[in-house]
Amino acid sequence: MSKLIKTTAAGGVGFLAGLLLEQGLESLTGLDFVDGLFAVSGSVLAALSVNRELVKAASRNIEQMFGKDPLEISESEWRQFKEVNPKTAQWLEKALKI
Repeated sequence: MSKLIKTTAAGGVGFLAGLLLEQGLESLTGLDFVDGLFAVSGSVLAALSVNRELVKAASRNIEQMFGKDPLEISESEWRQFKEVNPKTAQWLEKALKI
């Protein structure tokens, strides 16, 4: 499953969970929360969680390829990783804003 589909699915589930939480808290406490606050928060947190898992997976790929922590690879090793895994490297650069 592509990262876009995973992120979208997780965001949708997070949105629904946040919406249910908001409705439940409003019913239980009688307080009126800003509409959609928990829904949007749940969506963002779920999407970030998926992206974190993708970064961890890419990190494991680098460790397998070079036998060391991704923070310890040299510039030439990074270029080698980019040649072997161009899409993963491109996604990592965007995700980490390198």
